[in-house]
Amino acid sequence: MALRGSHTRILLVAGLIGVILSTVLLFPGACATLIPSPPAEEVDLPGNTSSPGAGLENGTVLLLEPVSDDEKLESLIAGAGIPLLEASVEQICFLHARDDAALMSRAADISSLVDGYRAEAAALEVSPGMEPAYAHFIAALDEFAAAGTLIDGNTPLNRSVTEDALGHLALGTGRLSDALQDCNRPPAANPDAVAVLMSPGEESAPGFPDALQSGERFCYDDARKENSASLVAGPVTWSHAFHTSGTKPVQHEAAPGKFFLLVTVKATHLGHKGDGANTRIQTPPESAFVLHYGAETYRPLTSPGLTNQGGSYSRVALGRGESLAGYLFFEVPEDLDPSRAYLEVSVGKDSPVWLLG
Repeated sequence: MALRGSHTRILLVAGLIGVILSTVLLFPGACATLIPSPPAEEVDLPGNTSSPGAGLENGTVLLLEPVSDDEKLESLIAGAGIPLLEASVEQICFLHARDDAALMSRAADISSLVDGYRAEAAALEVSPGMEPAYAHFIAALDEFAAAGTLIDGNTPLNRSVTEDALGHLALGTGRLSDALQDCNRPPAANPDAVAVLMSPGEESAPGFPDALQSGERFCYDDARKENSASLVAGPVTWSHAFHTSGTKPVQHEAAPGKFFLLVTVKATHLGHKGDGANTRIQTPPESAFVLHYGAETYRPLTSPGLTNQGGSYSRVALGRGESLAGYLFFEVPEDLDPSRAYLEVSVGKDSPVWLLG
């Protein structure tokens, strides 16, 4: 049974190398939680088999610091990656050996693992800074679950089914990698800290001092002043890979050192005015948008259409009361901080700008 080379490379590389590097190098804290180092001196800790109330010789009891839900999520993602990626690599081996029985048995194991991890994640209340990692982790679980469902014994195994399953495993691996990197992403720079480093008398002025905030509405009229519409930009998310939907999905992977920044844009037809017969208004094309970050500018990708991340923004003619929401896809450096990025669009004679952070 032939395997798609791209799927095989993704799973083998991520499964064999990513497990070690991601959990050990990216998550030393999480690994310490999973594999704690032995104490330098033997002491009685809460949970040990020693008698209740036992402590250090000076009578001080050693208590463990409470673990936050953010830390629990980091440990969960790091710990889940090992068995999930290991199982994905095993599926490749079973497919190569054409061992359908082992393939279906391991698929059942993957489904069981996913159910357990999903239940653990659902019990957590993470901070806003960890929400992207949480979202990518759940998306990864969805992909692994889809792979397990395809090879659970209820569907006849053929080349199409196994290739679809491999595709889900590959996407699950990519989303799991995104979750790991989101956990390791440094917090946004503090603007006050930047001001301290500047010379006396210098001021930190943003590139667009009158920029709209993420989620704010900009209203405009068409050229004949017959129809009104609004544009809203934000919020944003990011991913290192995505694929289009449909019968022939296309995989998009960011270049090394980059990721895709997905900016939500919503356009709404607010109403028709006057006696004209034209009751539709054109939204700006993708080419009208530009992302500013420092001295650099970035243009969005051509609209890929419907993707596993969601719908894409593209130019349309809206009728009265209609609206369109979708993502603009930008390929940007990994160190880009959305809180200091601006989205500008040309709408007739206007050029509104939004601060995305």
